[in-house]
Amino acid sequence: MSQQTNTIDERRRLPQRWAEEVHGKHNLDFIDEYHAPDWVGHFDGETLTNAEYKDMQRQLTSGFPDAEFVFGPVVVEGEMVAGHWAMTGTHTGDFAGIKPTNETVHVTGTFVTRYDDEGRALETWENIDQFGMLQQLGIAPEEFTASGLLRTAVNLVKNGI
Repeated sequence: MSQQTNTIDERRRLPQRWAEEVHGKHNLDFIDEYHAPDWVGHFDGETLTNAEYKDMQRQLTSGFPDAEFVFGPVVVEGEMVAGHWAMTGTHTGDFAGIKPTNETVHVTGTFVTRYDDEGRALETWENIDQFGMLQQLGIAPEEFTASGLLRTAVNLVKNGI
C-alpha cells in the first residue's frame, strides 16, 4: 500500500478494501500489507498484535467462508477513520471452537482506525456484537435472563469455549 491515501474518499474506502481482500478473496496476507508492522488492535477490551489479529481473521474466514462486510456510515477526520459495519455469513466451518451450525448470522460492529499517510492501519479500536452472534448461532438464549445466562454458560462449556 505504498501509494499516498490523503483524500477523504480514499480513506473512506480503506475498510471496504480490507473486507474485499480478507473476506472476499480470503487473502489473509493482505493484513500484513494493510497493517503497519507495529499495529495494535483493541477489540472489546482485549489488545491484539498483528499475529493474533490474523489468527482471529483466519478463524472467522474458516467458520464463515461466505462472510460479507458492508461499511456505512464511515467518517474520516484527519488520520482517523470511524464507522459501522455489518457482516452476514453462514456458519459452515469451525469457529472459535464452535462446530458448524449452518445458521446465517448478521453481526454488527463499530470501529475507529488511525492510519498513516500510506493508508496502513496503525491502531484500531473495535466493538463487536459477540453476544448477538452467539444468540443467532443458538449458543445464547434469545432473551437475556438469569436462567438464560446459566444456559449460555453451559452451552459454552459444552462447546469447549
